[in-house]
Amino acid sequence: MRDIRVAKPYARALYEAAIEQNVLEVIINDVETFQELMEQSEELVQFINTPLVSPQIKSDTFQQLFSESMHPLTINFFKLLALKQRERYIVAIMDTFTSIVDEASGRVVAKVTTAVPITQNQEHQLIQQLSAYSGKQVRLETDTDEQIQGGFIVQLGDTVFDASVATQLQRLKRQLAKG
Repeated sequence: MRDIRVAKPYARALYEAAIEQNVLEVIINDVETFQELMEQSEELVQFINTPLVSPQIKSDTFQQLFSESMHPLTINFFKLLALKQRERYIVAIMDTFTSIVDEASGRVVAKVTTAVPITQNQEHQLIQQLSAYSGKQVRLETDTDEQIQGGFIVQLGDTVFDASVATQLQRLKRQLAKG
């Protein structure tokens, strides 16, 4: 809960600065790139989260790592987080920033869980169906979980569509137990 309280003002500030400087698309790309780096590099995650490295060293490292590939606004934002000792919230801040961008664009996120990865064609069909249902543009976040055995689970805002084989088997089991 604390992560969200810290993340919102920083994410909102980054969004508003990007709008003000007319570089929102560039900043969105920087944020996506950074999120991918965080997923791929355990070393980066450890560096950001370690309290043993001084804020100034973290700030300087952000400058060195990203000066060639990211917009100065993004780099300055990361440096600010380091100097304010808020870098450990960077994942929550980036996620909140993405949510703010989605909301401002009239886009909604649908989290889809399947037993096996879905194809691009299935993803496209699902986006169309969920867009028609919600009346908004849908951005999919996909995940795989073998525990659901088959089918899918979609979370669209507060609504959950559970068409997983595991859930259907549980329902059938309860019905059989009732007689």
